[in-house]
This record gives sequence, C-alpha cells and structure tokens, in this order.
Amino acid sequence: MGSVPTDRYLHPDVDAGAGGLYSYLGSPGALFAIVLFVLLLVTRATSSQRLVPKGVNDEGVARPPAIPYWLPLIGHIPNMAYDADGFLKRLRTQFQSGVYSLNFVGGRHNIVYGPGLATALLNQKQHVANSEEVSRRLLGVIFGFPKKELQKYDDALPELMTCYKHLLSEPSLGDLVSQTSRQLQRSIVDLVTGNESLVDQMPWEKTSSVKNAKNKSGKPVVEASLLPLIRDYAAHTANPSLIGSDFLNNYPDFLDDLWVFDRGFVLLATGLPRWFPLPTLTRAHLARRRMLDKMDIFHRAMKKHANGEDVGTDWSSLDDVGSLVKARMEVYRKHDMSIRARSSFELSLLWAGNANSDTLIFWMVNRIYADKALLEMIREEIAPYVTVVQPPSDLPIAEPPRLDRFDLDGLCNDCPLLKSAYIECLRLDAAPWSFKVIKEDLVLQGRQKGSERWLLRKGDYAHIAHDLHSTDPKFFDDPTVWRADRHIKYDDDEKRRVADMGQLAVS
Repeated sequence: MGSVPTDRYLHPDVDAGAGGLYSYLGSPGALFAIVLFVLLLVTRATSSQRLVPKGVNDEGVARPPAIPYWLPLIGHIPNMAYDADGFLKRLRTQFQSGVYSLNFVGGRHNIVYGPGLATALLNQKQHVANSEEVSRRLLGVIFGFPKKELQKYDDALPELMTCYKHLLSEPSLGDLVSQTSRQLQRSIVDLVTGNESLVDQMPWEKTSSVKNAKNKSGKPVVEASLLPLIRDYAAHTANPSLIGSDFLNNYPDFLDDLWVFDRGFVLLATGLPRWFPLPTLTRAHLARRRMLDKMDIFHRAMKKHANGEDVGTDWSSLDDVGSLVKARMEVYRKHDMSIRARSSFELSLLWAGNANSDTLIFWMVNRIYADKALLEMIREEIAPYVTVVQPPSDLPIAEPPRLDRFDLDGLCNDCPLLKSAYIECLRLDAAPWSFKVIKEDLVLQGRQKGSERWLLRKGDYAHIAHDLHSTDPKFFDDPTVWRADRHIKYDDDEKRRVADMGQLAVS
C-alpha cells in the first residue's frame, strides 16, 4: 500500500475514507480543535449535573442550583463580561427560588436575590458569613493593596473602621454635608459657563463636548453630553470634602481613569491579570496604575505636610483635606504602612464615594427633566427650601443668579415627591451588591412560613444582588418602568404624604 499524504488539503485526490481521516487527525490544529471541543462538552456535561439540587447534608438540605458553563476554570466570566445584567436576570426568571450558583475561576459563588434569604444572610455573624475577608481580598485584587502588608491591614482595621464610623456620626457627618453644600452653592452657577475655549471651561465641561448652539426659536443655548457633565460636576463638588481641593486641581483627569476603572470593576474582582484578552479588564488595570501613581504623590505630600516640611505650591491647601483622610493618616503612620498601601485605601474611598452616587445624580436629573409635568411639580415642591436671587450689578453684563437659600433638611424631610424620585432611581439605576465568605456550613432560610432552605458550604462565596430584587416583577409592578411617585404613601393620619424605601428596605 502507498503512504498516505500528510496534508489532505494539498492532495485533494486522497480518498476521504480512513486514510483521509487519518491525515486530518494528523494535523496539529485539527487535533487541538477536537480535543478542545471534547473538553468543552465534558465541562458542560459535568457542570450540568449540578443544575438539579441534591440533598447533601444530614437533613437533606440542598445546595443552590449550579448553572452549567462551557469553559473549565474560567466558568461564567465570559457571560458576565459580555452582558452581566441580562445574564443574571435571565437566570432569575429561570430559577424562582431566590438563589443560584455561578463559577468564577473555580470558586462557587452563590447569587442571593430573594429578600428573605438576603436578610437572613446579612444577619449572620461574622464567624459564619464574613464580609471583612471579602473586603480584604478585594482591597488587593481591585485596589492594588500590597500583599506583603496584609498583616498590617488586619492590625489596623479596627482603628480604620473607627475613623469611618466617626465620619458617619455627628458632628463629622454634619460638617461634611455642610462643606459639600457650600461648595454646591458656590459652583452651581458654573455648571455650564458658555465658554467655547477649553482653557476657560470648567473641568466638567471639558469632558462633556460642550458647544454653543441655537434652539428651534433661534435663542442661544449650550449643548452638552449630560452624563459626563452631571457626573463630573458632582464629583468635583463632593470630593474636596474628602480629599481636599488640591488633588483634583492637580489631577483633573483622575476622574476619567476612575470611570474606566469602574467599568472593569467586576472583572478586576476575579483576579484576572492585565494580559487576559478582555479589553475592559486591560484598560481597568492601566487606569488603576495611573490613579495609584497620583495617589502616591498625594500621600508623599501629606506625609511631608504632617512633618512640617515644605510641600511646594501644588499642595498649598492640604489643610482642607477631609477629617476622615486626616484621621486615617494617623493610623497609617502608627502601623508603618507604605505609601502604596495608603494610596490603595484612598482609591477605595474615592471609588466608593463616586462610582454609584455621581451617576445616580445624572439619572435623577435626566429622568425628571424628561417629564415636563413632573419637573414643574418638583419645582413647586422644593420652592420653599431653595431660593435663587439675582445679585445687583452696575455692569453692562449682569452677574449670573446664585443660590441664596439651600435648606437641606427641608429638601430631605418635606419633599416626598423629590425623595420618591430619588428612591426610584436607587431602585432602577443603582446596582449594589453585598459580599460574604462562608466560614461555616450554613443553612439559609427566609422568615416566611414554608420557605425553602438552602445549604451554603464552608468556602463558598455569597453575593447579595440587591438589584435583582429591585427589578423583580414579583415585588414591583412594571419593574422596568420608572415612576417618580412609586414610593409615596400617606402617614398614619392619612393627611401627610411621605416617601420611604418600602420593599427596597428588605433587600
């Protein structure tokens, strides 16, 4: 018998029988493709066996259903990278039990969205379901905290938490709010200046494609991309209360990197390296490095300032750095934390203070202005608490109006429609999650009579997906529709309208 050619594509006359198959399998590329295909099938089949919950403890309590996946080790990361929101909501529709499990890098991650189960998990003691261990890990993989200083983190954590609790109590919280309110009153007049030159524009205008135009009536107007305009304005208004005025003055592009970083937040949490072929992940890694480099310079200046050394003209206003950061500086020095460790802490603070709240303000403005009737109702409601005046001037060009009265207590306590609109934005436009590491085998059950019980094993991760509950049609009618008055109700005497968190409070 003659020999079989090794490349069937160069020898099309070869019989497509056994010899042709042999030559095809002899191709390294084809063999790799077949092995990969078989591996994918085996992975899918193996993971599908876990879809039906099985009783695994002495009481026959089942673990949450595990969702099948195609890629070994990587698990469901591609699904989350491609369309996390759609993927999770489709699974919520498929599994009505309030919990299911995903696989990320070989770990079992239980996604809890039933309100009863979520409350039960949140109420677990730290030695059963630990959130601090999750924070410890995320501080490293997301915010770049040095691994070699994790023991210092453990030692300093109680004092750092004391600093944070001090900020959230009076008088520190009141001072923070008052400082931000004063900054708002000063800067709101420059939300849109109308300046065409980039040199003369405010930082939030430079990122918003601002240009002068005319409306349908021929009147001059300013066009801008509303999301970056409102989001960046909110950040520039609020952040000086935390980190002082010098930082964003020196690094106005810091926020651009913060938004890039935020888009890759979930992927960073997986611990995947920068070279992994996901552009969003790579950009997030690079943005983090640039932000940490800037934070390093800030902390070196803070260290010099605390020692009475000259910090240069770029950092001449460090006295207005917020009380929380100043208090944490004392803890950093006590535990001899490196500059990079300090920077990662402050990066986590700035991300937490901006990632959700600044974008939420945009959504609130956008949704209210989209409904002219609602806009007029809210303007009428807030009129007693916000006063705008026109300063007198002898100049040919009048000064712009300014906020003369800004009653924050009245806005928060006596404007139910405004508050309800805010809560509705929280429901639809924020996507908060809570994280736990299961330290002991745990049977999770809601308070409702006859509710299912689920077993979470030691070593599992548990994620409370509050947004899956807040958009669940079982709890909210027309859940994808934004309704400003959805959360308004009357108080006990049926005379006064109030707004509260309602169903959102249990998630």
